Amino acid sequence: MSNSKNISIIVFSKGRPLQLHAYLESLFRFSDAAQDMVLVLYCETEGIRYEKLISSFPDVRWIKETKFETDLKQSIENAGEYIMFGCDDVVFTSAFSLAGAADYLKNNPQVFGYSFRLGENIKPYPDNLSKDGDVLEWNWEGCDKPHYNYPWELDCTLYRKEDVRRMTCEETGAIKNPNYYEAMITPDNRSARIARKNMACSKSRGCAIVITVNRVQDTHQNGFDDSLITDIYSLDRLYNDEDNRLDIEKISSMPNSVIHVGAEYFILKKPAKGYSRARLIKKKLKNLEDRLARFPKRIYRHFERRSYENGKYAKKLVILTTEKTLEVLEEHRISFLRYGDGEIALMSGSSIPFQEYDARLAQRLKELLKLSDYRIRVGIPYYYMCPLKNLNPFVEGFAKSLSSQRSFLLKECRDDMSYIDTCITQVYQTYKEYDFDAYYARMQKLLGSRDVTVICGEGVLDRLENNALSVCRSVEYIYAPSINAFSRYDEILAAALKTDKNRLVCIVLGPTAKVLVYDLHQNGYQAWDMGHYFKDYDSYIRKRPRTEAEIAQFYKPD
Repeated sequence: MSNSKNISIIVFSKGRPLQLHAYLESLFRFSDAAQDMVLVLYCETEGIRYEKLISSFPDVRWIKETKFETDLKQSIENAGEYIMFGCDDVVFTSAFSLAGAADYLKNNPQVFGYSFRLGENIKPYPDNLSKDGDVLEWNWEGCDKPHYNYPWELDCTLYRKEDVRRMTCEETGAIKNPNYYEAMITPDNRSARIARKNMACSKSRGCAIVITVNRVQDTHQNGFDDSLITDIYSLDRLYNDEDNRLDIEKISSMPNSVIHVGAEYFILKKPAKGYSRARLIKKKLKNLEDRLARFPKRIYRHFERRSYENGKYAKKLVILTTEKTLEVLEEHRISFLRYGDGEIALMSGSSIPFQEYDARLAQRLKELLKLSDYRIRVGIPYYYMCPLKNLNPFVEGFAKSLSSQRSFLLKECRDDMSYIDTCITQVYQTYKEYDFDAYYARMQKLLGSRDVTVICGEGVLDRLENNALSVCRSVEYIYAPSINAFSRYDEILAAALKTDKNRLVCIVLGPTAKVLVYDLHQNGYQAWDMGHYFKDYDSYIRKRPRTEAEIAQFYKPD
């Protein structure tokens, strides 16, 4: 039998002390885990208190997150021979043995991970390939069953440290939080990145559920059941002020045929306002009413999409193609800024992963959208209004869903001016077919022999293997926050105004770049809102796949 000291459990938590207490309580109740096997990497959230939880589990190792990727890699290096990751919304529901799972991995080198959330209660399940009657083993690579064809996850699967370390070190993208860490293995790259093609689990039943009642990360919009009052601040008060907890006994007695469950499994030890069965039923009825009320909007979106596909919007606004936009850059010494769905969301009053809503920023963006000055051009994605046959399939599908964005642009843009194409800086991600070689040669020529000042978020260009700026005569950097940069706009502008006016200023700063381009242009600079160009160039040189998963990952904040 494996020594349990060779097993480490690395748990991720952000703003969920009540839920993390349930994870730890159920882990120690139903498994052979000991507190000194567990390391909790927790991200502090203002107003959320972990002190009581930490004192309840004194032998657990608690690490306050400073930089997630650095803390993660150090935790892996310090781990034992086997590693199970965990998240604070998991609750264990029946007995399982970590040592037994480690033994199975040791004796079966073809098995990548031993899952504690899968079993014959999670259906549909694949055929049993194992000779061991207590264990279900299957080939995940050739499996088409949901969950069973998902070998890399952070809820409760035991892996070998050697596999985890190799995959983590090979990752070229930024690992900014657990969502990024799980998303580094995609349906399109997992066959190449995971050498062991089988998975295993206990045959009888899965031993854990994920109770999806709130979301703590802004970068990945995971769904959750909001039938109860389960925002993190309400739960913090329940736990720290009212001494309430989840009822592990009642939760574990409830049957489940799925991994991710909703509010009906969120059972508290003490009755609390807003958590009754009657409220749950009432809220679900209200959700049904809301869905019925949205039905006419679904009909509208259907016909709006048909109008887009038939070219109805193609002449509503004057937008240059990518090719024509490139010609403008080659023929005229101009500045340019670019709009996309993120800027439209901000102008409409919403926050986005790059930038929290700011009324001043939204107002300035609206003003610049109507800017009529041919020395500084404004970009809108050409494909937003004009359907194209050579778009990447993912982008093509995205374009058909932009009814609200089209409505906004038709209302806010001027029909007496021409816009350039936003996609001039992300051609590789946008098009399925294009003369990429010629395009990048021309773009690089525009940068060639220029003295360039780059204004970008700190670290956002660090992981690129192919530097588009290598053709420049000289490159200087001014660093700014990669998230919510507008909150420090005055500082950023002041630093930018110190650069020589003969230098081309290339800005990679999300929505803040639009305002910065204009203000620098007004002060005599040539400034370009480069957006994703440097990443796009790197992806093109490396010939990265442009699948749905890859493109979605590409556009996430760095």
